[in-house]
Amino acid sequence: MNTCKACVNLSDVEDLSTPYVIRACDKCGRKIYLRPIGDHGHGIKVDKGDQFVIPENFIQIAANPLKGSGHLFKPGLAWFAQLIFVNDIKTESELTELLEKNENEFDQILRGSPLLTGLNLDIQEDADKAISILNENKDSAEWWAFMAITFNSIVKESVAEGNINKAVWAMRAAERFRSMHVFKTHLEEVVWMGHSARRIVEVIQKWHANKSNSLEEFWQQLFNSNPYVLTQIFSVPVVFIRDKAYVGGMNIDQKNAKFVDYLFVNDSSNDALLIEIKTPVTKLLGNKYRNIFKPSSELSGAVVQTLDYRRELAKNIKQITEGTDKSLDIFNPRCVIVIGNAAEELDSDLKKKSFELYRTALKDIEIITYDELFKKAETLATLFKLVWKKTN
Repeated sequence: MNTCKACVNLSDVEDLSTPYVIRACDKCGRKIYLRPIGDHGHGIKVDKGDQFVIPENFIQIAANPLKGSGHLFKPGLAWFAQLIFVNDIKTESELTELLEKNENEFDQILRGSPLLTGLNLDIQEDADKAISILNENKDSAEWWAFMAITFNSIVKESVAEGNINKAVWAMRAAERFRSMHVFKTHLEEVVWMGHSARRIVEVIQKWHANKSNSLEEFWQQLFNSNPYVLTQIFSVPVVFIRDKAYVGGMNIDQKNAKFVDYLFVNDSSNDALLIEIKTPVTKLLGNKYRNIFKPSSELSGAVVQTLDYRRELAKNIKQITEGTDKSLDIFNPRCVIVIGNAAEELDSDLKKKSFELYRTALKDIEIITYDELFKKAETLATLFKLVWKKTN
């Protein structure tokens, strides 16, 4: 339909895969497909008389929030479980219908599987190839779909033969295989998310139980197992390179080699990031000097040590990365020292002031205490409503 002066500036949106409105022009009656932006740039603005359209298949419900287009609240998860596990239970008289439905459902799953692309399952040779592929992929959802359809067929044959015991046995197996398919399709990633979340809880519990642990190797192993704790230090995406990374210093007799505790790289700039760790019981402050506290010898020594590592890395970068697949640049490498426990040691305003004056004055070194570092992990856990039990 031709436009009129009233709607000449309104053009139909081309992508109709997400919600939109259909608005009729007041003058010429032309139907216009629009996606007007809502207040403050959020959502879609629907005016009086507009027809709001949600495209078919736009709303996808999934237990994994990263795969669905909607958000499930806790009661919704129970509803979703009921939907995938028990909503298709039929009466005794509808057994034949149920068996046919199961067969068609799993047949479509196998025919649409990327594992079986290019195979025509109606041809025996291709069907045999498909079975061979599925046997090699027994950890896949398709394998469990294949097992379910196989035992579904046994149920049909057993019912036709009047073999009730065999039919009951096969139906029980078919439903269990169907449940495994449901797990692989809808629940496995969600369960794994839960296990990953559990690791956050465990590392927080280990922190609370080991605040007085003076073994540097203990903390080295803890961070090796949970490198994400250290990545929270940085405000940019980083990539872990390795622990105990060689930065130079080795002479001709292979002595005096220098190893920084952790080496990361900025994911966008490839600039090096060095982390040196001490322990939570390492002292931050030394003796009082006039009306202020000096940094401890351990802290000032760690600062000099880390700056030396930075210098050696800059001097030897070509030699260190030559022949490796590591892309590492030296623009202005950040250096971080993880040391001490501010909450335990800095028990007065003067001590807090002394420590802050020292660390904020450092130009090329960032100092973060253990309690500050693990507070970041606790904040992350709180965001996902994870609960941990503090131990003393």
